[in-house]
Amino acid sequence: MKKYILTTLALILTAGTFDASAQSLLKKLGQQALKEVGTRVENHVKTEAQKAVSNAKSKGKASEAPDAPKASQSNVTHVAADIYDQINKRVEIGTTETMVEYGAETGSLNGHEWVDLGLPSGTRWATCNVDSNSPEQPGKHYSWGEVATKTTYLSDNTKTYGKAMDDISGNQAYDVAAQKWGNGWRMPSEEDMKELLRYSDDRYVQKGGRWGREFTSHINQKSIFLPATGSKEGTRLSEANGCGLYWLSTPHTSDFNNGAHMYTFGAAEGYATIGDRASGFAIRPITNYDVNIDIPFDGETNGHKWVDLGLPSGLKWATCNVGSHAVDQNGIHYKWGSLVKFHSSSSPYAKSDVQKDISGDANYDAATAMWGDAWRMPSAFDFLELMENCTFEWTHIGRRKGLKVTSKINGKYIFLPASGQCNYTTDADGIPNDINKKLAYWTSTPMSGWQNTYDAYYFTAFNTEAFITSAMRHQYGWCIRPVTK
Repeated sequence: MKKYILTTLALILTAGTFDASAQSLLKKLGQQALKEVGTRVENHVKTEAQKAVSNAKSKGKASEAPDAPKASQSNVTHVAADIYDQINKRVEIGTTETMVEYGAETGSLNGHEWVDLGLPSGTRWATCNVDSNSPEQPGKHYSWGEVATKTTYLSDNTKTYGKAMDDISGNQAYDVAAQKWGNGWRMPSEEDMKELLRYSDDRYVQKGGRWGREFTSHINQKSIFLPATGSKEGTRLSEANGCGLYWLSTPHTSDFNNGAHMYTFGAAEGYATIGDRASGFAIRPITNYDVNIDIPFDGETNGHKWVDLGLPSGLKWATCNVGSHAVDQNGIHYKWGSLVKFHSSSSPYAKSDVQKDISGDANYDAATAMWGDAWRMPSAFDFLELMENCTFEWTHIGRRKGLKVTSKINGKYIFLPASGQCNYTTDADGIPNDINKKLAYWTSTPMSGWQNTYDAYYFTAFNTEAFITSAMRHQYGWCIRPVTK
């Protein structure tokens, strides 16, 4: 038991930066302790270590450690353990049937068919190109930002050439999908295309006598087919039977306003790139879902809905995450204390000098900064109150897996989608991993103690349990569910 306590103390002392007392203690413990310290990057190791120290202290055995740290360091360490003890609660998670039907996976809008690929954004992709009547037909060719075809495709007769433009998706003056197919349809943006690539497998296949690329969703296995279209330069049609070239609605502004984003493919691969706006490419429209999947709410503050769960504190929980107006959408993934979307490991975050609860501080709290002073991030203790007064069940709202959190007091509920996470493996576009698999939400509470100055608490759910634990502020991007009084 004595060796276990010493090992635990070593783990905590080395959870941040090594110092002389920690190294001395490790030498006395030998190679086994070193091996254990080597695994300290796992959050559960640190939290279990903290619990062990707290338990040992309560039993009067912590004093058995011969090389205990100095009193000041020991006190700081115990502050961290004491805070964790206050919020150290695990609740069981059950399961329930689907609460809200999402609707058909296929359908039509304004006479044009679409397929729901289960994408996190809710985007539905058309089954055909503009000016085609079947998935295998290429349709017609358009210069970027134009709504009519031409006999000759040149820079001199391209209306958007050399002009600074915003994204044209849905603008009927420039978006041919919106202009020809009507309200609800639009060109896909660069972000829409990258989402399709991220959540689908694509392969080069032949359908109806034409080669093209078939996209099959990872989420619901539905698929769409983009036929080879070729491109028009001047009066010439090139590579019509083998290559696909499709405009996206996003302009490119670093080339004197002469380019725009596009998607192209051949037999080997497909990828998003930049094309000359004068070129004639095909258009594959998209539409957003229009099924009402709102959950019941009790009020609205600054345009954002909330539910009164009857909690003792009187706290109201938002129905959506920061960056979203739909209950089944992720919203924005943030590093702890950041006000900008997670893009990469170099994204900003609240560094170790921020050793305070950031709830309500618009310099660090994205809920307050984005939704106004009436809203804030929940603290670890706010999540604890939720855990003590609600039941938790895995369920689905449409295509989204998440937790139905139901009040034991008045029976009302909120839904926390499994919104995935961003970390060091996330690409530069900041598209999260583990959608519908990982559920994690930041709290506003920092991890106390000199060895944990880069950590903060978050709420998570895994298999049959929901609990609060800690993680490095700069390593993860998670969503935020705001609260208000």
